[in-house]
Amino acid sequence: MTRLLKRVLATSVVYVVVFLAGALALSAQEQYLCDYEAQVCVGIRGIVNRPVSDAAEPTPRHIVTYYERDILYRIAWAEARGEDDRGIILVINVIFNRMACPSFEGESVRDIVFAPRQFSPITNGAFARATPDQRIKDLVQKALDGADYSYGATFFRTVAGSAGSWHERALHRKFTHGTHHFYISR
Repeated sequence: MTRLLKRVLATSVVYVVVFLAGALALSAQEQYLCDYEAQVCVGIRGIVNRPVSDAAEPTPRHIVTYYERDILYRIAWAEARGEDDRGIILVINVIFNRMACPSFEGESVRDIVFAPRQFSPITNGAFARATPDQRIKDLVQKALDGADYSYGATFFRTVAGSAGSWHERALHRKFTHGTHHFYISR
């Protein structure tokens, strides 16, 4: 083997050992993220979601990694699996709106979804247990392709229990769809 190949292999072994040692002390959510990155994302973060076709197709509105696509599938399932098609797309739209909004920290799907205290399925375990079906995946793709019904909403909350909530006090309710109210900053 060449020296370069030996160096790459040695470095890879070190990263895997460090990764495995660190993963032992992680929560279930963090464990999912580490496992997923180890299986899919390491080495392919630069790969983007582009149609595989020779035919001229419109450029997707949002380009995400395979890892981010999985995050979108899981958060859509956890937040809106009982909603109609538009309700599921709206949840994804809120994530994209936050990515474009300078008042939210982070520019990636991962940054937005895993920001502290932003999406309850992250803390209550629903995200880690999510089992997105083909319908969810198709609707995420529709949102990636540009479907947007959000009117710029950057927050949402379930209708049940929203009376007197921080959302109602601090934000402007833009509209209600299904079991969610959608908000923008005042």
